Amino acid sequence: MKLSLDWMNEYVPLSEVPLEEILKKIAASICEIDGVEDFFAHLEKVVLVRIESLEKHPQADKLQVAQVSDGKNKIQIVSGAPNLRVGDLVPLAIPGAVLDGKEIKDSELRGVRSSGMLCSEKELGLSDEDSGVFVVTDPQAKPGDVLREFLGFRDKILDVDNKSITHRPDLWSHFGFARELAAQLELPVRFHPLEQDWEFDDGVPQPKVSDTKFAHSYFSVGIEGVKISPSNRSVRSRLKKCGIRVINNIVDVSNYLLLETGQPTHFFDREKLGAMGAVSLEVDPAKKGESFPLLDGTSPELDSEILIIRNSGKGVAIAGVMGGAETAVSDTTKSVVLESAVFPRESVRKSIRKTGIRSESSVRYEKGLEATTTLPVLKRALQLLKENGCPEVKASHPVGYIHTADKKVVIELSLDFLNRKLGTDINRETAEKVLSSLSFVSDWKGDRAMVTVPKYRQNYDITIPEDLVEEIGRSLGYASIPVRPLAAEVKPPAQNKARELERLLKRQFSQVLGYNEVFNYSYASGSDNLVEGKPEDFVKIMNAMPEEQAFLRTSIFPSLLKNVRLNTDRFERVRIFEFGRTYKKTEEPGNESKSFAWAVCDGRKWNEKDAGLLEEDFLRVRSGVEQVLRNLNIRSFVWKSENRSYFHPKASLSLYSEGMKIGELGYAHPTLADRMDLKKRTLLGKFDFAALLTAWESLRKTNHFKVPSHFPQTEIDLSIVMNSNESSANFAELVLKESIPELEDVRVTVVFSGGNLPADKKSVSYRFRLLSQDKNLTQERIKEITDTLIGIAQSAGYPLR
Repeated sequence: MKLSLDWMNEYVPLSEVPLEEILKKIAASICEIDGVEDFFAHLEKVVLVRIESLEKHPQADKLQVAQVSDGKNKIQIVSGAPNLRVGDLVPLAIPGAVLDGKEIKDSELRGVRSSGMLCSEKELGLSDEDSGVFVVTDPQAKPGDVLREFLGFRDKILDVDNKSITHRPDLWSHFGFARELAAQLELPVRFHPLEQDWEFDDGVPQPKVSDTKFAHSYFSVGIEGVKISPSNRSVRSRLKKCGIRVINNIVDVSNYLLLETGQPTHFFDREKLGAMGAVSLEVDPAKKGESFPLLDGTSPELDSEILIIRNSGKGVAIAGVMGGAETAVSDTTKSVVLESAVFPRESVRKSIRKTGIRSESSVRYEKGLEATTTLPVLKRALQLLKENGCPEVKASHPVGYIHTADKKVVIELSLDFLNRKLGTDINRETAEKVLSSLSFVSDWKGDRAMVTVPKYRQNYDITIPEDLVEEIGRSLGYASIPVRPLAAEVKPPAQNKARELERLLKRQFSQVLGYNEVFNYSYASGSDNLVEGKPEDFVKIMNAMPEEQAFLRTSIFPSLLKNVRLNTDRFERVRIFEFGRTYKKTEEPGNESKSFAWAVCDGRKWNEKDAGLLEEDFLRVRSGVEQVLRNLNIRSFVWKSENRSYFHPKASLSLYSEGMKIGELGYAHPTLADRMDLKKRTLLGKFDFAALLTAWESLRKTNHFKVPSHFPQTEIDLSIVMNSNESSANFAELVLKESIPELEDVRVTVVFSGGNLPADKKSVSYRFRLLSQDKNLTQERIKEITDTLIGIAQSAGYPLR
């Protein structure tokens, strides 16, 4: 947003304060300034001169020698402009002026001296017009005037960072910002544009306004005595300095009011409204598919979430966004209807999002304006019309409504609360002075006050005691708060076991197993949610979202599979994990759960026929998970074969500890992988974080230390044949049930298929580690144990290989 310092000086005597002090106070207490522009400084060396005589250049047919006067001196200029005429008042760039990066010098053209240059509007940077020299026709202009001062361009323009005032709708105008500066710099407000009066005329026909719930406030007046003409010099210069296009004296007044007060208004051509049947205005939701042409030449298709202004049932404007072209003011307009309204900011935001139109009006409406300003703005508009080319203007009595006239915000504030929040020793007098300067009314009883918020800040801005603390703190300056040591006792934070386990898991998977962490949105499509959820459990996002992000996710697996799909073309192996939440539609706390999930792709294609390689990959991942559990001191766990719809039916396991299911592991089901467009085999797994946390808290302090044996250990290798679809854990469980005292550990070393084995069989090699605590293992005892293992295998129907 651009603000004219000269314009704000009309309301507050800012010219009495150095610019550096103003900028310093703005930065410290109000908002951020992106820059300060010395507006059109290059026009400082351009003066108006009168052409007194013209002669042809003796050496060039297309050049003329002009004798001009600035009221004191006569100056000779050589120019090729085709529109030079004796008596015209034109701008002269004197030697030393810099236009478009080029310095004007006293020089000779074809042997004739020229002391400057007569300029076109384009050369001055005023417009794109370059057909001839700029002829000034304003009767107030006179020779010798500095063009910059004559145009009202001798000014400093502040470029305000919009993000820093998005919560302050009262600052989105010249008067609002000047009022804030007056409070911060302890200056008086010498002119209030919204405290003007106007005598309404009973003879001017009133428009009709229907009261609806769709606007906080809506007023309208009929206006006669309108004459379309260019705006006066002051209005034109102020609009141009703020980047607003000058149109005519009626439309310019609406734009001027917007920049002056921050309150949008709109002029309708009354005859065009009347041609629709009657002048009868109403705020109403649009009908689905409804459309009408707007001022910017577009005709967006509307829906029921967009508010529009109707006249006799026909749409004539999108409320708070843009007016319609069919009722716009034109050069033939004789009478107008002025609208001044405040619409709910939520409705305007929806209109902006759905139409894609962000106008100067909608930018202010979406911040949340105060409804009681609509009537004062009408009076100010009429005063400006009278000053801007419509001296005979007359207006009907306003008609309309306001729904929030009695709204009042009162907040209780105590000095103890204020000083505890700021770390200061502010007394009552200081607090009362600051609040009063900011237009707050405070009723004190001892150290407590009931503070009434000014109306222009009571909507969304100042609503709780902390807001008052901020007002006082920023006004006094946060730099003034003394630096003090902490007065509170420093205590160690309470141990958060969940966060500790989360960090341990991430460290184990990333540093020990070599996985990479990924972060995904908690949004999913309906088809993704079906992986681990039912439609009745889906939580739909209320705001409009694309279909692939329409719900909160019920599973982390789809996100991980998409990550794998995007990375398998770039990397041979992909190992990733994610710690995240899943959601379902149920009562708390069951509506949200945490999972630690992972995905592994070792580059095996879907048509890979070597089952041994696939099983090796599976065992490698399972071994890594077991290593993580042991490092977490969870050593009592068991894998069980259980089918899941999202896992391959022949390759999935569930993990149990302390009687609870804490995790699962398996190859992604071919149907799921095909839906995710995966071209390679992918292993998926996850820990149920809540269950794992319970098991970890129960087992984390268990002491598994054993006194080292003084005797050497022995290993027995045994290979058996089993069905290819049978779990290798079955035989290991049978052995463990025998409770052989010397048996320390059992693990699978090799899984083999093919060769001379039948197609439905596989060979599994086990290694049994034996150790005695009190004696050496004799050959007889080793053979005895070996015979026991062979007997178990034969009893279970597993032949030796």
